[in-house]
Amino acid sequence: MNAANSQLRTLLPRESLLWIFAAQLAVLLPQFAHLPLWLVGAWCLAVYWRLEVFRGRREMPGRLVKSIAVLLAIAGLALTYRRWFALEPMVALLAVSFTLKNIELVSRRDALLSLMLAYFLAATLFVFEQTIPYALYGILCTVIITAALAAQQGRASARPQRALSMSAKLLAQAVPVMVLLFVVMPRLGPLWAVPQNGASATTGISDSMSPGEFSQLSKSAKPALRIAFDGAVPPPEQRYWRGLVYTHFDGRRWSEPGVSDGFSHWSRGRSRLQRGAESEEQPLPAVGPRYRYRVIQEATHSPWLFAMARPNSKTRGVRETPDDTLVYKMPVANRLAYEVRSWPRESISGQDELTSWERRRNLQLPPAGNPHARQWAEKQIARGLQPEQISGELLDLFHQGFTYTLRPPVLGADSVDEFLFGTRQGFCEHFASSYVFTMRAAGVPARVVAGYQGGEWVEQEEYLLVRQYDAHAWAEIWLTERGWVRVDPTAAVSPERIRDGLQSAAADEFMEDSLLPLHKIGFVSRLRLQWDMINYRWYQTVVSFDSERQQGVLQRLLGEISPLRLAVFMAAPIILALVVLLIWLNISSRGPRLPAASRQYLRFCRRMARAGLARNPGETPGEFAHRVARELPRLGPMAAHITAAYEKAAYAGDPAAEKQLRRLVRSFWPMRIIR
Repeated sequence: MNAANSQLRTLLPRESLLWIFAAQLAVLLPQFAHLPLWLVGAWCLAVYWRLEVFRGRREMPGRLVKSIAVLLAIAGLALTYRRWFALEPMVALLAVSFTLKNIELVSRRDALLSLMLAYFLAATLFVFEQTIPYALYGILCTVIITAALAAQQGRASARPQRALSMSAKLLAQAVPVMVLLFVVMPRLGPLWAVPQNGASATTGISDSMSPGEFSQLSKSAKPALRIAFDGAVPPPEQRYWRGLVYTHFDGRRWSEPGVSDGFSHWSRGRSRLQRGAESEEQPLPAVGPRYRYRVIQEATHSPWLFAMARPNSKTRGVRETPDDTLVYKMPVANRLAYEVRSWPRESISGQDELTSWERRRNLQLPPAGNPHARQWAEKQIARGLQPEQISGELLDLFHQGFTYTLRPPVLGADSVDEFLFGTRQGFCEHFASSYVFTMRAAGVPARVVAGYQGGEWVEQEEYLLVRQYDAHAWAEIWLTERGWVRVDPTAAVSPERIRDGLQSAAADEFMEDSLLPLHKIGFVSRLRLQWDMINYRWYQTVVSFDSERQQGVLQRLLGEISPLRLAVFMAAPIILALVVLLIWLNISSRGPRLPAASRQYLRFCRRMARAGLARNPGETPGEFAHRVARELPRLGPMAAHITAAYEKAAYAGDPAAEKQLRRLVRSFWPMRIIR
């Protein structure tokens, strides 16, 4: 019985518990999208149990119950996640520790440990997102957790207004130190380099393409790329951002086996292409690149990156593939910035011949299917036409009654035949797919390229905004004299799509399925663009503040970066803060500030002293006014009026008298009257 009473006396008060649970809920709320439902339910159950213990309806769980809870939590994590070395299971493990701690939340030490875990869990918000809303929410979580810490000091500190006020003051005092450390501390590798769970959904362009898939992307206005150029900006008809190359066709779907493996695909393809004398990389031109730019790519949960043809990147983790594309070392789970240099293909001399393996790869077709397209290709071969001439004939065919539409009809098994000689209505993937199939049937190596085309130029921030609805598919054919040459069949049918973008080419169908056609409201469109510019500036200034940018900032501030200068730079704000603190303490030690009426009367006394008549110590205002009237008769009436107004304001609390006193003192200049 004594042990039970001792336990009850050590239980945390209700205010402390509520603050702890409020802090936990704040940091868990955005994590609900990543955490399994059973873990959310477990947290709710633990909170309910702990509140029931406080009310005296249940007892604190014993060792057996705690052991069973731990085993169930571990089993739940093991069954939920396929691999442990990933972000989601790590965050879930933190949340589990957080949850299990609630069932033994007894002393202040337990409360402090729980709140320390809350700080760590709040930091994991930025593992998944580094956007402005998440940053603001992270600040809110920090304020609540710090207020919960302050609330552990006692009942008076647990009042919401006092706890939040103390939290805000503490965090405001920490802001200068935070900014200083942000600028000076060495930039470490980001925590989010840890791979995310493989179950994450892929967004944007997929690793395969079949009719109708790209038209689905046209319904999304989400940003895909933001591109800033160092120098010349390519014209709209040259803005092709290639990401994937499809060479395998099964009669319905275009794909590239192994492309989702990222580096492994790049390594396998390179080993096949580079044999013997071909092991050397193709030299880049001695003259500088035509385009130099920086791409900020949104999360896709896929390894492929997007750039113009013939890309070269020195960004860590980015590699080129034999198909003239870029891949990252892992799926892009967050915004990624990378530098690219691109050379026009015509500026690169000495194009190598295709190897036999490459030629077979880019001539592959199913053994049967689409007989009409094959017959059309055989007729062109029988006429003795060269590859460029066959391409021209096929593009001329596209000029004959074809329609560019976001709502193409559904195609059957022979999709190429039905499109070329039947429906003649399609989106970019229909034109690219049918073109590449027919050119291969004519014996010309060809491939489908997927990526984005175009983009909106943002003049205020000078970057190109590419959205998901700019997704595009085009073709490339191999010409012996020129190498790989881009051919966009869509441009033959709808040149405005390439020149002005999808919104102009398909104005009647663009975003037709949207519940709210916000793109048609000019104010909303401008507002969305302003928000994107703010996000772009946020990423440029804060999120992508890497070691290279840090070095640039420190060099601008210090000139030469040395340990001594860094030490002075870090010590100067601290010394300045201490000086300000000392000045404030000195001012505050002088006692409470005088009332407004007394300050005005002291101004009157100082002016009288400058006129040669100072007030004596212990002399009352009335006595001083009489002495002024005796010794300086010309000042007597004004001194009497000021004294009367002061006495009413100071002793009777008359606001009108205080205003009158301020007005009289403002106009009282005894030196002018004496003269």
